[in-house]
Amino acid sequence: MKNTSNLILLFLLLVSNSSIFSQGRKIPIAININVKVDTIKTRIYKKENSDENVKTLFLKMRYGDSEILNPKDAAILEEGSCNIISVEIVYTNYKNQDIQDNINRKRITELYFLNSNIFNQSFIQWKYIEQLGYSTEEDAKKLFHGIVINYIKMPSYKPESLKSMITDIKNKKKIIDTSLYKVFDKYINSKDELICVDVTGSMTPYYLQVLVWLQLKNSSIPTNFSFFNDGDITPDYLKKIGNTGGIYLCKSNNIDTIISTVFNCISKGFGGDTPENNIEAALKGIKKYPETKEIIMLVDNWADMRDFSMISELKIPVRVIVCGTDYCGIKTSINLQYLELARKTGGSIHTIKEDIEDLAKKKEGEEILIGGDKFIVRSGKFCKK
Repeated sequence: MKNTSNLILLFLLLVSNSSIFSQGRKIPIAININVKVDTIKTRIYKKENSDENVKTLFLKMRYGDSEILNPKDAAILEEGSCNIISVEIVYTNYKNQDIQDNINRKRITELYFLNSNIFNQSFIQWKYIEQLGYSTEEDAKKLFHGIVINYIKMPSYKPESLKSMITDIKNKKKIIDTSLYKVFDKYINSKDELICVDVTGSMTPYYLQVLVWLQLKNSSIPTNFSFFNDGDITPDYLKKIGNTGGIYLCKSNNIDTIISTVFNCISKGFGGDTPENNIEAALKGIKKYPETKEIIMLVDNWADMRDFSMISELKIPVRVIVCGTDYCGIKTSINLQYLELARKTGGSIHTIKEDIEDLAKKKEGEEILIGGDKFIVRSGKFCKK
């Protein structure tokens, strides 16, 4: 049995501010959580995961309680990049439905305090798993209760380890192409494009391909670049939309200069939380290189844009090369934010198999098919059908 509902949590934190008031006072801060939740009813919860690439974290709780009993286990999610596939809240509804709903809200709130970055990943499937296999409260207490997180561990690279990879690039050793070469060959003439590249941890296989292409191309004409890491090592709570930083620019046809810029960007930080400062990086690149007529942007499909609200400031087409739509056999549909970025700027979407042009011409009610998924224009923007 399955049904879907939207869960909206709005709660207040009382934060002490003693730097302004000599004796301090509690200042309320509102936090809003809005997730779409599927409810599945089963006799007894059993974790069945046949995909060796998908890892599972069990956060245990007592029956009828919201305290996470093993919070330190969640540290695994901070060790390098993790793309979370699903979050399951497992419970038994032995008593009153209103009481259970309140417990579930508290459990999600506890998860937010434990790792708020989980709530920044738009591809997560949220599920309530209601267990029915009990007849008494004592039976219910014997079942598993808590939160189950299924995730993919993305490869993590230290800047020092990239030196050997860069040596391989300079020796022209082959790195598998995943859509970049054909787009670069078709659209880059090295004079009026800005290549805008996310170089946070999970993007390593893709920006290495950019360097391979440049090495093989060996152009005599300098190319404009904007590499970004979403704020260097700035704490997540200090990152401001439009002024996050961690952007490194260069204009060159010298592979050593370009590699040095990439290495500098990577060395300064790997991004932290999931959202990235794509638009800020593009705007700063345009300001530095005003001759830019088109942007080619490499993006992580799993990561939203921190500065999505700034799209209207981009006045030139963005060709979005979407990376990570099929990682280790885990397929995801195109991130709607990147679809909108291409559409609103008059640009295009590129994957390993498809090139989607003329998105700006799509009218209300028109559909497109990308990677087997249907999208439709509703109320002036793309939605998944």
